[in-house]
Amino acid sequence: MNIHKRTRLTLLDRQKIWWLYQTRLWKVVQLAEHFHVSRPTIYDVLKRVRLQELTPRNSTNQRFKTLQYALKRAAKRYNKTYPGELVHFDTKRPLLLIGQSANEPREYLFVATDDFSRELYTGILPDKTQHSAASFLTNTVCSMSLPDRLCLF
Repeated sequence: MNIHKRTRLTLLDRQKIWWLYQTRLWKVVQLAEHFHVSRPTIYDVLKRVRLQELTPRNSTNQRFKTLQYALKRAAKRYNKTYPGELVHFDTKRPLLLIGQSANEPREYLFVATDDFSRELYTGILPDKTQHSAASFLTNTVCSMSLPDRLCLF
């Protein structure tokens, strides 16, 4: 059974919507508010129940089911040709340590991952300003094995 990752209504939710609607005590607006979906979604569920289509539908797009598509997508996404072609950056503020106050200044963890070599670069900097991010980026690029770079610091 294939369920979309953003699905809000499960099979049991659809059955409950139908049951509540059949009791004549719940209106469509109330059902939409209760299940946190739009009114057209409720109408669609009611229509599908009347047609007895309670199970999720399989995808009709056959292109995504082929092996060629999966291999092409994997090659395009993960195989980079040189270091630094695609680098992922992220920052994280570490959790408070035991005995540390929330008012004390805390450092930030900067992380970069190179998609070519899968190398991980980290740095702990005192703040999350553009100056700190630029210095981390410069240090990361200079520490990568790039032949045509100039590091002037």
